[in-house]
Amino acid sequence: MKQKWIGIRAAVGLCAALGWWGLLYPELALTPDTVKVSQADESGASVSQASEWSFGSSLYLDLLNADREQISFRSRLFTEIGLLWEAFHDRNGTETK
Repeated sequence: MKQKWIGIRAAVGLCAALGWWGLLYPELALTPDTVKVSQADESGASVSQASEWSFGSSLYLDLLNADREQISFRSRLFTEIGLLWEAFHDRNGTETK
C-alpha cells in the first residue's frame, strides 16, 4: 500500500511541476498542440479557427483579458476518464453489472 501512495505522490508532483513551468513560461505551454481557438456559430456548434501561431503572438494576453464566458476548458485526459467512467457506471453513478 505504501508503494501505491508513493507512486501517486510522484505523479501528482510531476503534474504540479509541469503546471508550474506553464505558469512561469506560458509561451512554452500555449502551443498549437495544446490550444485550439474556436468560435460558436449561430446554431451553437463550435467552429475551429485557423490562425498563425508564433512565440510573439498575443494569445496569452488575449486569454488573460478574455471574459469568463469566452473561455472553455477541454481536456482530453478528463474526456477519456469520463468515457471510461460511463462505460462502467450508469448515468446516476451506480455500478453496472
